[in-house]
Amino acid sequence: MASKSINKTVLFISVFGILVITLGHILNSDIIILIGLIIFFALILYCPSPLFLPIMLFYLPWSPVMKMDPGNYTFYTIGVILFFLLFIITKGISGKGIFTLHNLIIGSFFIAYTSTIKLTLGYNFSFDYFMFVLMLVLIPAYLYHVHNAILFETCILFFSIGIITSGFFSKLLVKFPHMLQYINVYEWERVGLTRLSGFYGDANFYSAHILMAVSGLLILAINKNVIYLMKCFLLIFLLIYLGFLSVSKMFLLVLIMVFSMWFLAVYISKGNITSKISILIIFICGIFVILFSNIFSEQINMYMFRFGMVENASSLTTGRSDLLLHYLEYFEENEMLFLLGQGFTGHSAIDRAAHNSIIQAIYQLGVLGCILLVGWLIQLFRITKITKIVVKSKSNLFVLSFAIACFVPWFALDILFFDEFFVIIILFLIGRKYILERI
Repeated sequence: MASKSINKTVLFISVFGILVITLGHILNSDIIILIGLIIFFALILYCPSPLFLPIMLFYLPWSPVMKMDPGNYTFYTIGVILFFLLFIITKGISGKGIFTLHNLIIGSFFIAYTSTIKLTLGYNFSFDYFMFVLMLVLIPAYLYHVHNAILFETCILFFSIGIITSGFFSKLLVKFPHMLQYINVYEWERVGLTRLSGFYGDANFYSAHILMAVSGLLILAINKNVIYLMKCFLLIFLLIYLGFLSVSKMFLLVLIMVFSMWFLAVYISKGNITSKISILIIFICGIFVILFSNIFSEQINMYMFRFGMVENASSLTTGRSDLLLHYLEYFEENEMLFLLGQGFTGHSAIDRAAHNSIIQAIYQLGVLGCILLVGWLIQLFRITKITKIVVKSKSNLFVLSFAIACFVPWFALDILFFDEFFVIIILFLIGRKYILERI
C-alpha cells in the first residue's frame, strides 16, 4: 500500500506536470507540452499499480488539453494503453496469472459477437472499438490484482484536486484567444446566460465529474474529526461553485438527490453526536453562503431563468425526453437491431446522439450485447467483494448516495465511447467496498 508521503509526492508531480502542459499551450510550444506529457507517462509507468487509478482520476478533467492540437486524440488514452501493456508484461514475468477464466470467456464472447455484427453490417473496426475491448479484458485483471491496495480516499482527493485546478485554470485561460479551442463557453446573449464547463465541451459531462467528487468527499467526512470535516467541506464548496458555473439542471437535481440520501444515512445512524452537529453547522453555513452571498448570485439567477422556462418534460430535459421517445420508436420498427445492436460503432440511429447511456448501449450492442456487459459487471462485483460479514443498513444508503452521483447522470449522457465509462465503474466499486467495510 502506497504511503501518504508517496501519495503527496505523486499529487504534487501530477499538478506540476499538468501546469507544464498548460504553459505549453499558452506559449504555443510543442516542446513544453511534450515535457508535460513525458511527466504524465513517467508517473503512470513508474508509480505503484494502485496509484494508477488516482493518477488517471486527477488527469481526467484535464484530458481534453492533453494533446498537441485540438483535433488529435488525447494522450490520456495513450497513457492508459501504455500502463496496461506494462502491467501485462510485469505480471507475466512475475509468473502470476493475469486473466481469470470468467474474464476470458466474457471477453471472447463479446469480441466474437460484436465482430460478427460489424462484419455483417459492413462497419469498420475503429480505434474506439479496440480501446473498449482492451478495457473490457484488462480492467478485471487489474482489479483482481490490486483492488485491495487502491485507497478510496486517495482517489477522491486526486479527482477533486484535478477538477478544481482544471476548473479554475480554464476560467483564467479563457482570456487567451487560442485557448478557446479547448474551452467551451456557451453563451445565450439574448438572456445573458453563460455556461462554463472547464475544458470539457459538454457541461453535463463536466458536472458528472463534480458530482462524483462531491459524493466521495461526503462519504470520507463520515465519523471524522472537525478539522477533517472542514477540509472536506472546503473542497465540496469549491466543487459546487464550479458545478454552478455550468448552470446544468442535471447537476443541481442530482446534487439535491445526493445530499438528501447522504443526510438521511447520517442522521439515522448511531454515529458520534458531535460529528453530526458539526456537519449540520457546516452545512447550514454553506447554504447561507450559497443563497445570500454574491459568489453564487449570478448562477442562481441563471438557474431561476432556466427552470422558469420549464413547461413540460421536454423543456425540463432539454429535449432528451423527445429523443428517448424517438429511439424507442426506432427500436420498435427495427427489432433485429434492438436485439443484436450494430456492433459498437460511432453511428446514431436518428442522426442525433441518444443523450442516454442505456439507450446508447442498447443501440450499439443490442439486448444480447448488454447481457454480456452485465455479465462483465457482475464479474467486477465478485472481484471487489467485501470482507465484512455484517453490513449495516446505513452503509447501503451511503452506497446508494454514491451510486446516484456516479450513474444517474448517465441518463443524460452518451458515455459508452468515453474513458469515463470505465473510470466511473472502477471508482464506484472501490467506493462501495470502502463504505461497506469501513462505515
